Amino acid sequence: MVLRKSLTLPALLFCLSACVQLHAADPLYQQDFNETEPGETPNDFLVLGGRFGVKQSCLELPGTPLDNHGAVFGPDNEGDIEISARIRSERKGRLYPSFGIGLFGLGGYSLKVSPAKKNIELYRGRTMVSEAPFDWKSGHWTHLRLEIKSAEADTWSLRGKAWVENTTEPLTWQISSTTSIAPTQGKASLWGQPFSGKAIQYDDLLIKRPETAFVKSNTTFELGLQTWTLRNLDFEQTVAFAKEHGIRMLQLISKHLNPHADWPELEAKKAILDANGLTAYTFGVAGTSLEHAYNRRLFEFAKFMGIKVIIVEPRDFKIFDSLEKLVQEFDIRIAIHNHGLTSLYGNPLVVRSILKHRDPRIGVCLDVGWITAAGFDAAKVYRRYEGRVYDIHLKDKTVEISGKGLVGISASIGKGDANIKGLIQELETSAFKGVLAIETDSPIFARQPSEFVKGAKSYFLDLLPR
Repeated sequence: MVLRKSLTLPALLFCLSACVQLHAADPLYQQDFNETEPGETPNDFLVLGGRFGVKQSCLELPGTPLDNHGAVFGPDNEGDIEISARIRSERKGRLYPSFGIGLFGLGGYSLKVSPAKKNIELYRGRTMVSEAPFDWKSGHWTHLRLEIKSAEADTWSLRGKAWVENTTEPLTWQISSTTSIAPTQGKASLWGQPFSGKAIQYDDLLIKRPETAFVKSNTTFELGLQTWTLRNLDFEQTVAFAKEHGIRMLQLISKHLNPHADWPELEAKKAILDANGLTAYTFGVAGTSLEHAYNRRLFEFAKFMGIKVIIVEPRDFKIFDSLEKLVQEFDIRIAIHNHGLTSLYGNPLVVRSILKHRDPRIGVCLDVGWITAAGFDAAKVYRRYEGRVYDIHLKDKTVEISGKGLVGISASIGKGDANIKGLIQELETSAFKGVLAIETDSPIFARQPSEFVKGAKSYFLDLLPR
């Protein structure tokens, strides 16, 4: 370990695993019509009906004739895929337009706005398979997103959402369906019915892989997020963030999921997590007490949420007597967290002495940043715990010398003094089956978590075996 005298500038942090998110891929197709001559359509467009043409840097479908019109464009669609666009039109009296976007050709799937019915609708070919309420605004841009993904064996999920420009994108998909009918071959599409006699405008077409598309790697550990990283966001914003960045395994703090909240609140939040494909795999760092009933509620909460391990840092060694009884009763693990040398558990020797005489379901949450700040090598510490590490907080810190000893300062993953490469090698060798939970102590990173996550992910992915 190198001890630095100067303060390095914090930057970014992230982690990954058994289900590893793809590198942020370039769009499969993008079109804003800025390079197309007025009155023309881009060269890759095939107009199926209507007089589509570019006008004022948008693709426009005139208000006449009053019929169903469409166009297909871009590359052939394959695999998990998503299309988005923004579309604008107007009503005229009691007459309304209708419009939408689609994937996989004429017999594929489409998401349409039906202002006259105050709905958005999912279609397979010409058959509507689902509908949901939507409050369309005449004369405003409407944003549409349609996603087609493989789900369980021989099934596909269809999901869509719509929102008015300058309003917040919905956190969850507003409309969804599943099908056993495989997507047909074909291209993306635009649709429009100018029944109001007003033009329909299209802009900002984008086709890409869904953000939550994962590929399996040869590793057995998984990507996660310690939501202390998102301490400036509320629960719903945290759900949206995890979805946006393709993170499904969450270690939640009490701001986002309080184990002592009313059961209806917990039930509602669990339903939101389930609906978005997210898992509260653990909670922490959880408060514990010498009062057994207080600790019991923590385990009842964990059982209800499906949590398999609870992160703890008891203020008194006597609390382990209560926790051990609950571990045995509920068959739920606990993992002891370390907060540097000022913590009761900052020295791994102390933690190992506790584990030696306790139920094997009592283990360790290895905070890589804090173990580094305490002057230890994370890879060696992991190995010496001999299989008792049940969770990992992945962060990096630079270590400096002050009048009070060693000081750890938050750094980008790979930019500090933590032996992350060595730790990953140890995890692979031991076939670690836990979760690497992203976490940062830096208030700078926490204020801009999106950039922090995006920047660090690419570094960490480069460490994984090809």
